[in-house]
Order: sequence, then structure tokens, then C-alpha cells
Amino acid sequence: MGGGTGGHIYPALTVAEHLKQRYPDSHLLYVGTREGLEADLVPRRGLPFKTIAAQGLFGKSPVAVARGLVKAVGGSLQALALVRGFRPDVVVGTGGYVSGPVMMAAAFLGRPTLLMEANAFPGMTVRALSRWMSVVTVPYATAKRYFPKGVRVEVVNNPVRQEIITATREAGAAAFGLSHDKPTLLVFGGSRGALTLNQAGLSLVRLFAAHPEWQLVWGTGKAYFSKITADLADMGFSELPANIRVEPFLYRVENALAAADLVLCRAGGSTLAEVTARGLPAIIVPSPVATHHHQDYNAEAVAKGGGGLVVPDAKASGDRIGREVTALLGAPGRLVEMAAKSRALGQPDAADRLVDLIVSLADHPKGRRERYPRKLGGRN
Repeated sequence: MGGGTGGHIYPALTVAEHLKQRYPDSHLLYVGTREGLEADLVPRRGLPFKTIAAQGLFGKSPVAVARGLVKAVGGSLQALALVRGFRPDVVVGTGGYVSGPVMMAAAFLGRPTLLMEANAFPGMTVRALSRWMSVVTVPYATAKRYFPKGVRVEVVNNPVRQEIITATREAGAAAFGLSHDKPTLLVFGGSRGALTLNQAGLSLVRLFAAHPEWQLVWGTGKAYFSKITADLADMGFSELPANIRVEPFLYRVENALAAADLVLCRAGGSTLAEVTARGLPAIIVPSPVATHHHQDYNAEAVAKGGGGLVVPDAKASGDRIGREVTALLGAPGRLVEMAAKSRALGQPDAADRLVDLIVSLADHPKGRRERYPRKLGGRN
């Protein structure tokens, strides 16, 4: 399970798909929430999907916390029922509110568990749950020091879908009706979009309109798309130039990454795993509201490796971003050097390594279970 944002959902989908490829007869069940993005993305992949009630408690008003606690009790009972009914050999969590009750239910019922932390600085929930997990994975070795003594922690980066690795530049550019031989910038703020990047994106449209030798692909996030479209019209861009594409959501982000020479993005763990797996230079603007400022730690890891440069959110004006983009697209040699360093940071085999861990848990004596028929397929 994994829910809420693409940073939790796509890693879970990737692991599920790699398991199914290696073991076609395996039985899979994805658990999420009705309200999360997973309710849209998971059924598109054809996976059996079930939901429980779950929501966050931190940083909420007392009334919201009270309501959340009531929902948490109900969600925990639903999680226990799902785990009892499905009888999994291994339970894998990638984050989001839904992971807590399901992972605890699995641990309570004695099922092997693998909890994946996507960030360089582990979240409070992951650290709290880790004491009861069979294995916790982290993207960087420096993250191991944040866990209690005795917790089994393995260093494996966020899994990246095979399409991210194999998509060709020609196919990626063609998907957007663009040329494959022009320098291309990809702008996206994760699955939900990012206000700061979108504000910079408006300035970038002016910049790229003046530079037809460059190309821009911009994923705004669904919630921002209508406002961005209206703002562009006010700027005189009711019709976009041929070298600019603006999309509400990048359903096939592999095409966008394959077409790109440079990325402007947030510092989510999954985002940076995909960017480095493709070996793309990045201008990274960490979210200032990310829990425990974990995006600052993620961005720092990539910047120290030479694969990107960091611009603080408060300084990421359209003018500043425009200057950085112009400097990089105008220096092909620097882009090549950064691309090589970005690629050195990537772990394109992370999904296979995670599947190996899952199989080892299933083969462990504590992980062996009588093979019960799985009866919970389908969406509720």
C-alpha cells in the first residue's frame, strides 16, 4: 500500500509490477483510500484495489484530530479485516496515511513486513513503525542513523518503473508533438503540482516563446491547470507557441523525462529517483512545507553528487529560474557533465533489489504461510 501522492503510489505500483513480471502466478492486492490519488491511478494499472479510512493527524486543529482519531480506529479495524482475509505472505508499505494502520495490522498478525522510506530524512511515522517492521529500506546510507538500534535497515533507493528507463527520446518527444533534437526543459511539481514552480512557469513561457530553438514541457498539476490557462490567456498566450506544451497531469511522465535535457522539479524522493535514473540534470526547488524539511535533505544529496543545483523556494522567482535555465541550456558541455553525475546517483535496478528482499521475507520460516485462496480482488 501507499497513498496520497504519486511519491508514495508509483513506487508501490512499480514493486507490484516487477513482482508480477517475475512471478506471474503471484496474488497482489493494493490498499489505499477513496480520496487519494491512488483511487485513480491503481485501477488504471489493472490491480485489485481495496480502501480503508485514513487521514493525517499532525498539524491539525483539535476538532480535526478528534475526527481523525475516530477515522483511524475504523481504518485500523478495516486493515485487520483485510489482512486476515487476504492472508498475505508479505506486506509492503511505501508511505502515506494508509500505510500506518495496514502495516501495524500486518505486524500484529505476524505477517512479514517491508516498509520503504523515500527520503534522506525518515518521517516520524516511518521511524515509529520501524520497531515492528521486518525490514525498512532507505535511499541513502546516511538515513540509517535515524532509526532505533536493532531495526533492520537496508539501503535501496526508490524503485523506478521500467518505462522510465527504457523510454526513448524520440518516442518521448513525439508524444508531445515536439522535436527530439532541440534542447528541452521539463517542469513539474510532483503529482499535485507546485505553486512556486507554476509561477516560475509563467515566466518560462515568455522565455521559451522568445527562444524557438528550445522546447518546454510543463505539468501544472490538475488543481492549478485552469488558473494557469487563464493566466496564460491574460499574458497573450491563448494559443501556445509550437515549442511549448502545458499539461494538467503527466500520466506518461516517462515520455516527458525521455524528451528532457533539463528538469525543474521539487525534491520528492520518487521524483529525484526517476530524474537520476534517467541521468538528467536538475534545478531543484525543495518544498518549504515538506514534513521535517525532508526535501532539503534529498536535494542536498543530489547537489553534493553534482547532478543538480538547488534554489530555495523563497528565491525561486521567475527571473531567477529563467536565469538558471538560460545558463544551463546555453552550456551543453555543462549539461553533459551534470547528466553523467546524475546518472551515477541513480539506481535503475532498485525495483529488482526490492523484489529480492520481498522474496527473502516470503521464504523465511516466519514468512511461510499456507496458500489460501485470495478472495478480495476487485475494487470496492
